Amino acid sequence: MKSNKMLAELIPQRLLNRVLERFDLMSLYFALIFGSYGAAQMTAEGWAGIPMMLLAALTFLLPTALASYELGTLFPGEGGIYIWSQKALGPIHGFISGWLSWVPIFLLLPLGASTIVAHIGFIFNTKFTLGVNITLQAIVVVIITIISCFRLALSQKYINLMFFVSFGTAIIIFLCALFSNNQATPFREPIINSFDVFKHGAMYSAAILWLLGVEVPFNMGAEIKDHKKNAGFMFLWGTVALLIAYILGIYGVLKLLPVGSINAITGISDAVSTVSHSLGIIIAIMICFAVSSQDVAYMNSYSRLLFVSGIEKRLPSLVSYITANKVPLPAILIQSLISIFIIIFFTTQQNLAATFQLYIGSLIVVWVAALFYLYIALPIVRSRYRSLYQNLDLVWKIPGKSIGLWLTITFGIFFNVVAIYFVFANPFTTDIPASEWRKWLTIISLFFIVSGALIYFLSESKVKKINIEEEIKKYENPNLDI
Repeated sequence: MKSNKMLAELIPQRLLNRVLERFDLMSLYFALIFGSYGAAQMTAEGWAGIPMMLLAALTFLLPTALASYELGTLFPGEGGIYIWSQKALGPIHGFISGWLSWVPIFLLLPLGASTIVAHIGFIFNTKFTLGVNITLQAIVVVIITIISCFRLALSQKYINLMFFVSFGTAIIIFLCALFSNNQATPFREPIINSFDVFKHGAMYSAAILWLLGVEVPFNMGAEIKDHKKNAGFMFLWGTVALLIAYILGIYGVLKLLPVGSINAITGISDAVSTVSHSLGIIIAIMICFAVSSQDVAYMNSYSRLLFVSGIEKRLPSLVSYITANKVPLPAILIQSLISIFIIIFFTTQQNLAATFQLYIGSLIVVWVAALFYLYIALPIVRSRYRSLYQNLDLVWKIPGKSIGLWLTITFGIFFNVVAIYFVFANPFTTDIPASEWRKWLTIISLFFIVSGALIYFLSESKVKKINIEEEIKKYENPNLDI
C-alpha cells in the first residue's frame, strides 16, 4: 500500500531515539527562548519593558503555543513546522516554512558567541582587538559544535543543568535589587501600567524577539517521548519560568542602573556589579555557561530541519547522514561553518551596529512570517484529518471548539502582522534613515523567501523520482508502518 506519509515522518523514527522527557523539553524550551541579556535589552524604554513583555506573551506567545501544541501532537514527526505546513498546504509551503524557520540560525549562533565573548571581556576587564574577538567567537562556536556532537541524551543533560544556572542569574539580580537602597531608574506608575502597543511599539517588537522559538522543540519530534503530556508540561512551566525570569531581570537592571546607561549585552553583570564587583564577575561567568547551553539548544534543534530536508531530498542526501551517536553531523557542521562566516562578515562592515540591527529586524520579519503557516494550517488539518483527532489520548486540541480555534487564529495572525509592522515602522537604530531601513529590511527578507523557493524548485526534479517504498527499504525495520 502506498503511504500518504512523508519521508520526514517515516525515516527519523527508525534512526533516532526517543530520549526527550518532560524536564528535558521544558529546559530545552527555556534555553531556546530565554536569554539573560534579553532582560537588559528590554530596558531601553525603562519600565515599559515589563508591560510590553506581558502583552507580547499574551498576544503572541500564547497563540503560537496553542497552535504548536495541537499541530505538534497531531503530526509528531521530526521537522515540526516543515511537516505541519506540508500536510496542510503542500510540499512547497512545507519547505519554505521550514526554510524560514531555519534561517534564524544565521544570527542566533553568532549572537550567542558574541555575547559570551563580551562577558569574557567583562570578566577580565579588557576590550579585545578585532582579531582576538573574531578568534574567540569562532572558538566558542567550535566548542558549541563539539558539545552538540555528543549523543542527544548527553548534550541535553548539559542544557538541563544550565537551566538552573540561567534562571539563577535572574534570581540573583532580583535579590541584589530588592535589598539595595538604590533606585537608579525612577519607578513611574503610568509607564509600568501602560499596555499601549502604539506608544511602545519598539519594546513590543523587542519582546517578540525575546519570545520567539515556541515551536522549535517540535523540530525534534521523533526524539520526544509522549508528546501530549510532555509538551503540555513544557508549555505551562516553561512559559511560567520564562516570564518570571524576564521580569525579575528587567526589574533588577532598572533598579540598579539608570535607563540611559544600560549596556544591552552586559547589563545584567553591570547591574550586579553595583552591589558587588565579585558577584558581578560570578554572574558574568554564569551567563557565559547559560548562553553556551542556549547555543547547544539552537544547534541541536535547528539541525533537525536540515536533517529532514536531506531525507526529503530537498537538500543533498549527505545532510541526512547521522553518526553512531544518532547525531546529524553534516547538518551541525553546516550550521557551525555558516555561523563563523557570519561572524567574519559582520566584523568587516563599516557600520557594524547598524548592519547588526538591520539583520535582527530581518530575523524577526522572516521568523514571524513562518509562523503564519501555523494559523493557516489549523483549520485545514482539522477538516482534512478528522480521523486523527479521534485519539485524544495522543492529540491535544485547542479548547473551546470552533470559538477557541478561531480566536487563536485571529489573535495569532493579527499580532503577527502587528509585530512585523512595528519592525518596519521603528528602525532599531538611529544610524539608518527610516526609508533606508524599510528598503533594506524588505530586500533582505525577500532574499530569504526567494532563496527558499529557489532551492525548492531546483530540487523538484529529484524529488519527483522518489519512490517512498524504495526509500524505506533502505532502512531495515520490518515493523515500520508505511
